[in-house]
Amino acid sequence: MKRRILVASDFNAKDRAHFALSYEFCRIITECDDADLVAPGIDNYLARYLGGILPPHDSQNVQRDFNRLVNGVRKGFGLKNAPTIGPVVLDQNYDVFFFVGWSPQSFVELSRIRNWRGRCKIAVAYLFELWSSTLEQDRHYLKLLDQFDHVFLLHSASVPRLSSYTAASCSFLATGVDCLVATPYPSPPERVIDVYSMGSRAAGPHQQLVALAERRKFFYLYDSLSSSDSQVKDWREHRLLLANIIKRTRYFMGFSPAAVMGEKSHKIVGEQVLPSRLFEGAAGGAIILGTAPQCAEYLTYFDWPDAVIEVSPQSSDIAAVIDELDAQPERTERVRRTNAVRCLLRHDWVYRWEHILSTIGMKPLAQLQDRKSRLSEVAAAVMAPSPA
Repeated sequence: MKRRILVASDFNAKDRAHFALSYEFCRIITECDDADLVAPGIDNYLARYLGGILPPHDSQNVQRDFNRLVNGVRKGFGLKNAPTIGPVVLDQNYDVFFFVGWSPQSFVELSRIRNWRGRCKIAVAYLFELWSSTLEQDRHYLKLLDQFDHVFLLHSASVPRLSSYTAASCSFLATGVDCLVATPYPSPPERVIDVYSMGSRAAGPHQQLVALAERRKFFYLYDSLSSSDSQVKDWREHRLLLANIIKRTRYFMGFSPAAVMGEKSHKIVGEQVLPSRLFEGAAGGAIILGTAPQCAEYLTYFDWPDAVIEVSPQSSDIAAVIDELDAQPERTERVRRTNAVRCLLRHDWVYRWEHILSTIGMKPLAQLQDRKSRLSEVAAAVMAPSPA
């Protein structure tokens, strides 16, 4: 059966937790459009040629370590990374090619999808991470974007500057959420987790919350293992678990990346970006505590009261903030409902795909409208007045 869209990504060759966003966006597109998905796993050529001497239980990790070594050497010689995904041969033509990549380095993987540009009339890409501070060092990768008609970026500050590195048209695109999975409605579960903090965090509030959990009957859930190298066993299960945690969480930590000192601070250098965790926390109906990013996109996408309740990463008494909110049950219930409803109506991935189609002059299909209708029905049920 001939499809009109070819969606491609490298998430299956990476299996790190943050690549779940790529997986989720690609999956939603295939559900609400006439699309094929190409997402090859890692090309484990060491196992093919050296299988007899490699540890059978760990051959993929050996391949990953070898790839890192090869790319480290290539970087030393001023070369781009080598591709890592398995090769793909296309057997039909498409109207649109849509590639979802996490960083500029992802675009070297295109060389493994044979004749993708010749098979597709329009080529579009979405790039999750491109800091202004890394544009110059990524310039050789950014030239690969010349193959595309339009590139969408999550980092709006990089949009005007990217024109110096590629001929492709560029514009901003926020992340999204599978809101039909993430929403706690129409049957909200009990919120048994007091505070949830995932991934990178502000040290001060984290230490206060750990102390609070030690002296009170207080459930603080946080990552105790390094999240930068975490491997995901199953994308769907990972996203489902995250959604189920958040919809059972009262307060969700959501600091702007620029406000948190971490391993990426040298790249961020104060640049403001709209992080995906704000959408994830709001979609689950949690109250977000943290710092709102100081960018125009935040005011556009989170334009309602208390979308993020400000907590300083340096000096706030977070226990006092939580106690004050707990003393205002009507306010907290309003915030939770508003967060979830606004996401159902505006921040599902389907709205991002609809925007992409509009930008490239393609009409949405009935499946897309069906999903929007389901989202609207859930939102309407939440907003309906309770029976007397």
